[in-house]
Amino acid sequence: MNQSVKQINETTIALPADMLKAGMFVCRLDRPWLGTPFLMQGFLVQSSQDIATLKSLCQFVFVDTEKSVYPFSRKKSKNPFARRSESKNYDLPASIDRDLARSGLRNVLPVYSETIKSLRTCFKQFGQDQLLNSKDLAQKVDNCLDSILSNTSAMSWLSRVKSHHNYTNEHAMHVSLLAMVFAVHCGWSREEAKIAGLSGLLFDIGMIKVPPQILNQPNPLSESEARLVHDHPKWTRYFLEKSGFEKAVVDAGYYHHERPDGNGYPAKRMASQTNQYARLIHILDAFDAMTSYRPYAEQRTVFEATKILYRGRGTEFDALMVDQLIEMLGVYPIGTIVELTSGEVGIVIGQNNDASLLPKLSVIRDQNKNEMPETVVNLRDIVDRQGNPRVRIKAMLHDGSYGVYMHEYTRQLLVS
Repeated sequence: MNQSVKQINETTIALPADMLKAGMFVCRLDRPWLGTPFLMQGFLVQSSQDIATLKSLCQFVFVDTEKSVYPFSRKKSKNPFARRSESKNYDLPASIDRDLARSGLRNVLPVYSETIKSLRTCFKQFGQDQLLNSKDLAQKVDNCLDSILSNTSAMSWLSRVKSHHNYTNEHAMHVSLLAMVFAVHCGWSREEAKIAGLSGLLFDIGMIKVPPQILNQPNPLSESEARLVHDHPKWTRYFLEKSGFEKAVVDAGYYHHERPDGNGYPAKRMASQTNQYARLIHILDAFDAMTSYRPYAEQRTVFEATKILYRGRGTEFDALMVDQLIEMLGVYPIGTIVELTSGEVGIVIGQNNDASLLPKLSVIRDQNKNEMPETVVNLRDIVDRQGNPRVRIKAMLHDGSYGVYMHEYTRQLLVS
């Protein structure tokens, strides 16, 4: 083996960034993933631009030889990095992204399921005036954070899965996941990311004191009903304090409806007078709510929701955090349902770092919106004779459009 290449374990090697080739699966960097454009935290090198970016960031990288499609020599007597005659980039099929999504989801799903199970128990305990186990919940969030650090894309995917009938628990779980992904994206410390996740999990627990018929009614609330709803942060603060949660988590729950212009509730504080967790949860609460199915409000696409957040930056929402969220989400987040200019409907399963408007898709509806065998495509590679894209994304769609539900597709993906 080349002396500059180190064998870390049976499947992982460390090599200088100068030796990277298309088709290698980079599983770690010599620096934190934070602040790099590679949020997948484990991805296949596909282009010269990927290689150039990695070379500009790192001196060496870690490569998983099992997940790579680059033809490593499996014989110990041969040098896997000897000069080869070919110099082409490998044409990596988009199906690899589907396989990576499936394996990633299988890895993180147990952690997700355990946490949401604990969350359901919390709401039940709160309804019975029982104290919460703060240490157990903190450990569950810590486990989720570990999964995010090892597979951001899979945990982000789960934040897009909506069941349409269990909004309360899923909403809190999604806000928690998004809060931790946001913290990782922005370079917050591990402790800050953990507090953000715990705050996202528990910020709305006081809502259980509001009768369901008030929460779910489609008509405007009466003055007395609005007062009940506006009191839920007080219940959250009371119960989190009583259960022994740290002040940062308690304050995030109490102040998450405050606004930069001072027109929020319950204390009518300027958002600058609240902690960063409260300001973040306020944004993510609104974002996940807008992109979820609710009987009393119109469901919006990610694009529509981010437009609303952007219009409210500086008045309703913290301006810098809105900008950072939009940057984190990207143009077409993984797990987004889209309609193509061909009329077909698909789900975004992967990104192209050099073509953000042309992601990788699993197409599952034909041009007439009828069910079809799943076809995995890379829009970047569908070009005309001049090399121009032949098919583009026409529009983002709501979960459930044309009978396409993320929870159903995810279930099929996991068992395929």
